[in-house]
Amino acid sequence: MRKLTLPIARKLPLALLASALLVSAGVGLGSYMIGSQALRASAENTLATLASERARQVASFVEGVEDDLVATSRSADTQQALRDFAGAWLQFKVDPTAEVRKLYVEGNPDKSDLSALDTLGTTGAYDVTHTRFQPGFRDKVVSRGYRDFYLLDLKGVVVYSLRKGDEFGTSLAEGSPLASTGLGRVFNEAVAIENDADIAFADFAPYAPASGLPASFFAKPVFNAQGRKIGVVAFQLPSETLDRVVGDRTGLGETGEVIVVGADGLLRTDSIFTPQNDALATGFAGQVLEAAVGGAHTIGETGDYRAIPMLVAGAPITTRDAPWAAVAVMGRDEVLAPIADMRNMMLAIGTALLAVVAVLSLLFSRSITRPITRLTGTMDSVASGNFDAEVPGTARGDELGAMARAVQVFRENGRRISQMTEAEADRALRNQAERADMMTTLQRAFGDVVEAAVAGDFSRRVDARFPDAELNSLAHSVNQLVDTVDRGLSETGSVLSALAETDLTQRVGGDYQGAFARLKDDTNAVAERLGDIVGQLRSTSGALKRATGEILSGANDLSERTTRQAATIEETSATMEQLAQTVLDNATRAEAAREKARHVSQAAEDGGVVMNEANQAMGRITSSSAKISNIIGLIDDIAFQTNLLALNASVEAARAGEAGKGFAVVAVEVRRLAQSAASASAEVKALIEQSASEVKGGTRLVGAAADKLAGMLDAIRENTGDLESIAQGSRSQASAIEELTVAVRQMDEMTQHNAALVEQTNAAIEQTEGQASQLDSIVEQFTVATAPVPALKAPSENPRSAPRALRRSVTNAAEKLDDWSEF
Repeated sequence: MRKLTLPIARKLPLALLASALLVSAGVGLGSYMIGSQALRASAENTLATLASERARQVASFVEGVEDDLVATSRSADTQQALRDFAGAWLQFKVDPTAEVRKLYVEGNPDKSDLSALDTLGTTGAYDVTHTRFQPGFRDKVVSRGYRDFYLLDLKGVVVYSLRKGDEFGTSLAEGSPLASTGLGRVFNEAVAIENDADIAFADFAPYAPASGLPASFFAKPVFNAQGRKIGVVAFQLPSETLDRVVGDRTGLGETGEVIVVGADGLLRTDSIFTPQNDALATGFAGQVLEAAVGGAHTIGETGDYRAIPMLVAGAPITTRDAPWAAVAVMGRDEVLAPIADMRNMMLAIGTALLAVVAVLSLLFSRSITRPITRLTGTMDSVASGNFDAEVPGTARGDELGAMARAVQVFRENGRRISQMTEAEADRALRNQAERADMMTTLQRAFGDVVEAAVAGDFSRRVDARFPDAELNSLAHSVNQLVDTVDRGLSETGSVLSALAETDLTQRVGGDYQGAFARLKDDTNAVAERLGDIVGQLRSTSGALKRATGEILSGANDLSERTTRQAATIEETSATMEQLAQTVLDNATRAEAAREKARHVSQAAEDGGVVMNEANQAMGRITSSSAKISNIIGLIDDIAFQTNLLALNASVEAARAGEAGKGFAVVAVEVRRLAQSAASASAEVKALIEQSASEVKGGTRLVGAAADKLAGMLDAIRENTGDLESIAQGSRSQASAIEELTVAVRQMDEMTQHNAALVEQTNAAIEQTEGQASQLDSIVEQFTVATAPVPALKAPSENPRSAPRALRRSVTNAAEKLDDWSEF
């Protein structure tokens, strides 16, 4: 079978193209692997930081709910509400559950409007208690983001519920239909708690009274001032509360998110990438979750969640009883998108460079092979006896010109041989045979050298020695040609190999002409340009690292100040809550004092009426005394007249003698009786006059008392008005302090949020600093010629100048990085 051979015109450009392709592929593959590892490590660090941060936020939120539950259970209002609701519950005679549900559930026209429940009932003891405590409990639930708030007695009866769901008024004790729900479990656990610091918790599960939505419960027993357990208070949390805690997707790109997963492998939060609610419906499993639930921070990869390959980082959530984990995920394709773009760009640039190298190789090979091809054709013509054939290239100054001139000598010798005599022809034929042998030897030597060169081996040389100086000169010219190609390719390969090994100090130093001179200049220009770019990158990365350090220092300082400010605001919030409670207590006492003053005022009013009636009675007694005095005077007149009549009768009886003795005796007795009546009338008159005098003094004293009582009544009215003003002012002050407390609480939440943002900023800055360090390590792999680096301005000591310094550094870096477009 005939061996297939390619001409030198094709072998030479293919060899050059293969060498360039091999070097480009090595450099591109190395850059792609380094960039992929750097991007993946950066994304994993970001996900780990976000997972840890969200885990701390969820733990802090749960701790806040527990603190709120403890404070609510110890609140005097909660204890009073539980006592009042439990007491009012006992006043229902027939069926308390049916009665309260009829009023607050069946009679509620709009169950979504919590404020509509405030005034549904205002008559019974339960209605009065509900109207008193409902607004405060509603404000607490709305401001904290809870779904419901419960008060239960020790028998498990839900005596109060904010939303009045299916559990309202029912029993949660063992054996009841709702005992197996989350609320029933936390109640039975809370009833058994004896330590005031313990809390019962139920993890998220479908809750039937809430239409099967996921809900978790926190419960705690309520103790009175004597330490006796009087009931249970409970909170219901929806899964949306955790969505708000971990919902910030800053730094997670287009496909990333942070989710909360339980030990059962089910989500506790809702993903924004799915239309349905994922809480307790979507699973997430793998070694990352197992390690995170077990308390370890892990990083890995999964392809099951959302059916796309993702990078995953997990962090445990340290709570009292919830075995949860915060899991940060991000699509692997999105993470590696920059390196994929760089890969595509490198492929495009490499393809363009290979096309340029192919064109240059073709031109270079044609500049060598075309003269050889023409010279070979001329040699064939001369060998066939055509001594008039024109020899091209004799004017060239290189080895091909020497070869052309040698062929021209062959042609002239052949022409002279053809003109010789037969003997000379025979001698010439012998010489020609010898020369043909030498030419065969030379051609074989040329063939070996050219085939080795085509195979990429430029170490072969034409070693044959000939008696003919011209042939030796031709062999020497071919050796010089191969040596030139060998030195050019060797030095170019050395430079490219050094570039592949990140050494940018190697240069092509040989003395070349023509295409090799252009190849030398282009290769050295590429190395010089790469050296300049890497040097500028090294300087820029150093400046970026120093600027990032300054920002990190300022951010740490800001984080400390924000933390102290958050602690101060939290203390202020607690103080404001205590002050609000004190003002509310003072308002309650002022209302009680106003009520007592109103009763005293009413009693004084009644006393004034009684005093007026007594004064009128004394007046009537005085009038009656005056009438009695008149009657006594009339009695005195009658007694005086009777005494005169008796005296006259005695005189007439004396005149009558013996016949008038009996009448005289009667007259004497009548006179004695008239004197006795006059004496008694005088005594009665004296007593009546004394009584009238006493009554007149009593009337005067009653009038004075009435005046004093009227003054007291006016003072009591003014005092009542003042107490009412104080109570109203206390209520207004309590309302203002409540608004201030809400504002301080909002400031506290915003400060906590700012603190979280500062921590995220610190994490981002640390990540940037790590990436700058990775950039340093990448750039340090390149070896460049030592050159003076422009001095950078010393960073300012003022932290506020750090952002300006960073902007200047980033601007300089951007200007320097623009040079990559030329590369």
